[in-house]
Formats: sequence, structure tokens, C-alpha cells
Amino acid sequence: MRIVIVGGGIVGFSLAEHLRYENHDIVLIEKERAAYERIRDKTDIQILLGNGSSPRLLEAAGIKKADMVIAVTPNDELNILICGIARQYEVDTRIARIRSSEFRDGDASIDLVNMGVTRIIDPESVVVDSIIQFVETPGASDAVNFQEGDVLMRGYRVRAGMPLVDKSLIEIRREAGEHPLLFIAAIRDGEAIIPDGRYVIREGDDIFGIFHRSSLETYLKLFNHSSKESKNIIIAGDSLTALLLADALQSSADRVVLIDPDAEHAAEAADILNNVEIVNGEATDSTILNEVYVRNADFFIAASKENEYNVLSTLLAKTEGAREVIAVITDIKHDRLYSSIGIDHIIHPRLAIAREILESIHRVQIGRVVRIRNLDIEAIRITAAENSPITGKPLQHVRSRIQKGSIIGTVLRGDEMIIPDGNTVIEPGDQMIIITYSRNVARVRKLFKSR
Repeated sequence: MRIVIVGGGIVGFSLAEHLRYENHDIVLIEKERAAYERIRDKTDIQILLGNGSSPRLLEAAGIKKADMVIAVTPNDELNILICGIARQYEVDTRIARIRSSEFRDGDASIDLVNMGVTRIIDPESVVVDSIIQFVETPGASDAVNFQEGDVLMRGYRVRAGMPLVDKSLIEIRREAGEHPLLFIAAIRDGEAIIPDGRYVIREGDDIFGIFHRSSLETYLKLFNHSSKESKNIIIAGDSLTALLLADALQSSADRVVLIDPDAEHAAEAADILNNVEIVNGEATDSTILNEVYVRNADFFIAASKENEYNVLSTLLAKTEGAREVIAVITDIKHDRLYSSIGIDHIIHPRLAIAREILESIHRVQIGRVVRIRNLDIEAIRITAAENSPITGKPLQHVRSRIQKGSIIGTVLRGDEMIIPDGNTVIEPGDQMIIITYSRNVARVRKLFKSR
């Protein structure tokens, strides 16, 4: 598939890297010379320098034969224009990152579809969804959603007293009964493996499972948690993300507090949010944090526009007793440092947007790759072709053909999610989430392509 990406920032470059990894024909356009030279010098991705709305440059990028155009520049209007131009070149799929609510609101007078956009990516909503993934599964170390949030992957550290300690994966799956789940990766003593059913979970393991949303409570009980446990949430920041997050959580949490350092913004927030306590003050001030009883907070989430503010406020909240802290950080260079000093979860807006675009791209038959933490293990999504070597046969009869150390985590068939066993037959058009070591990805994919 030929894909033209306009915008070589973190979003565009991350997309280009992922899609090239899947052997698609990628051309990247970037107008800033410094960014262009940086990408050109560090990768062999084809990149062109210039304005992405130039028909001449788009033609040089191969738009006449492109299957997809992705416009992820910082400028909403430019992204819309690029999609409009792509429509005139009869490009089927045209994705635009749109930040302004003027274009996104349900009552907006502008019809972006008629202007050429087939899919809108809303940055703030993507970040809010990324945060909520952790809020809805307390204590999780890792969180990724698939299939528009119906399929969940969660990682947890196993501690003494949890119901799954000293049980094999076969036992746990049997006890789950009508709420199927599958453990897909484990870390023990620093070594990452893809476990089979005989693997016995021990205290200290990091374990990763995949399951349907309907199995959420069953999964959380294994780690002594519940999505229904009381949630006292404090949000800090004067950004649109902070406002949308408070709005999204106010109906499900027991208590939501928004600490807003901007008096005017706080007043506007108070008019919009009926069930949220609004406090005008600095979350980097321990007096303010004590005033909102941060020591009782299940989650403290810093979502201001400033990285330093978010880092400092989460560290202070953790020191004052908040159970879990989440920081929105645009700088992707220091993840390990942030984790080592006590920040539980880092949300990178641009990387989250890139993942969301990859998720939407999947709907036109591109597999999505999710690296599990920083391990050599990945979750890839593949659609089974009509005449692939795997389709039409029970898995127990073709298991030997699947690369050792790889497992089919789920089968998505229409609206149905199947946790497969040996009797499951893969049908043409089935979408599968397959867990495998990075070195095996190319070979595993071949099994599901037409012969």
C-alpha cells in the first residue's frame, strides 16, 4: 500500500516508522528544513522537503497512485486542504488531525467529509482516552485498547495474596469460565517470555493479559482490584485536555477535583462542569494539595500545557500520599527517568495520536503493531486471507506451522471476540491479535496471506 504522510513531527515520523516496518510504501513530506534533515539523516524513509499542500510536491510523492494520505501537520486548515486535494486525486482514505472544536463539534456548520476528510483524529480526546485506560483499571502497569475499546490488554505486577499466585495459566483460564481471558506475556527475573498454559505465576512476575471488556471484572479480581472501587480523582491544569478529562470522569468517579492555576479558566470550567470541584491554585503548592486532600486521591493527573509543571506536581502529589499519579509529557526522551523518580504513568500525546491513527488505518487492512513495554514482544493484528495456509483448519492441526513462541491471543469475527483453543477454525476475514517475538513478525504474517 502506498501512503503519503504530510507532517514530519513526532506523530508523522512515528507513523512512518510503524508503517514502513509493515512493508508499506511510505513517503513523508516535511516543510521545516531542520526536521527534514534530522529525519533524512536518521532513517531511510523517503522524505521530501516542502509544503504538503503543493500539488506538484504531492505528485512527486506519488499521490496519483496513493491508497492513503495522512495529514498530521500542526495546522488544522492545512490538514483539511491536503485531504481535499487528495480527494481530487481519488485517494480512497484521507485522515486529518484536527484540533479545533470549531471543526469537530457535532453542531459544527462545516462538513469535513464534503471537504475531503474521511477520518478525523482529535488529539485531546485521544489523550483523554489514554488516561482513562489506566483509571478504569487501577494498579495496571501497562494499558492498551483494541477494537475501539472492546478488547483490552493490561499488565500488572503480581503481589503476595493475589488469587492467581502459584496457579498455572490453564487453571486460571478454566476458573474464568464464561469470562475468557488469556495471558500473553510475562517477565520474571528480568527475562521476558510468551508463556504456555503450563506456566505457573509467581509473586514478583509482571504479567500481561488480553480480554474482552465483558471480562474486565474477572480479570481485575485476579489482582485484588475492581473497576467499581471508589475513585477519588484530582486533575491539575488549565488545558483543554484537563477540562475534557474532568468532564469524562465526573459521571463515573465518586469525586473529581480540578485544580486550575488560571482564575478565568477556572471560572469557565465551573460553568461547564456541574459535578466537579474547581479550585483556583497551583498544584505545585503543597498547601493547595493538602486543601483538596490529595492524600486520599486514588489518582492525581497532571494535564497542563507545561511539562515541568506536570512533572513537579505529580511528584509532589505522590510525596503527599496520592496512590497513582499520571503526567502528560510531550518530551519522550526521559521515560525511564520519570518512572524511576516515582511517576506511575507517562502519557505522550503525540505517540498516543500516532497509535490512534494506526488503529484507524487497520480498518483498511493494515496490521497494527504494539510493542509490549520495552520488551522484544509485540502484539500484531492480522486479517486472515481467503487462501492462507492457516484458514479453514482447526488450530490444533496447524499449530506446528505457527512460529514457536507465538500465540493467537484473540480472534475478532464481526462483533464477536473469541479466545481461541485447539478446536477454533480461522475463517477468511477473521482479524487476529497475535503475540510473538519481534524477530518472528515477518514469518508469522506470511501464514495468513494468500498462497
